[in-house]
Amino acid sequence: MSTLGRNVWVAIAAVAAVQMAVLGWMVWGRVHLLKTGREVTFEVVPVDPRSLFRGDYVILSYPFSSVRATQSDDVTFPYLTHKNDVVYVTLAPDGETNWKRLAIGRDYPAGVEPGQVVLQGRVDQVWPDMENKRQTGRIRFGIESYFVPEGTGAEIEKQVHDHKIKAVVAVGADGLSAIKALEIDGKRVHEEAPL
Repeated sequence: MSTLGRNVWVAIAAVAAVQMAVLGWMVWGRVHLLKTGREVTFEVVPVDPRSLFRGDYVILSYPFSSVRATQSDDVTFPYLTHKNDVVYVTLAPDGETNWKRLAIGRDYPAGVEPGQVVLQGRVDQVWPDMENKRQTGRIRFGIESYFVPEGTGAEIEKQVHDHKIKAVVAVGADGLSAIKALEIDGKRVHEEAPL
């Protein structure tokens, strides 16, 4: 084999090794988050019923994902203008599985109290209304879709609309989150299997 041919194979092997390392890191990161992240249960709100179930996954939404703020709001709310901006949302418990939004900021907040949780998200949509000094937006946290066993989507869709379903989420110290399981009427179903 010529030197050029050997170099091509070495380059291909190096690229494959880097790709495998990146894939391994991503898998390890998710498994680590699911095993060590703080477990929090969130209420799920219905999404447009015509598009809730697509294929073998369920589309989920949360009350704290939609943001509407005015200057008189108590919530610390930076004026979000760029799609995909990283933001940190501080939530406090408001009942057993209800969480209220306390603050939204561009940096991880200092002085988070023990009962609070911080989610890292990205601005998905923003609709500024300068006339009323109001802004409406949507933040995505990476916990908006969940794969379910084939053939179970219609029943899950119905239970989301009946407000019987909750998402059990693992939240890391950096605010990253992942769905661990779905909970229907207080019973865990469709639990994510750790590797």
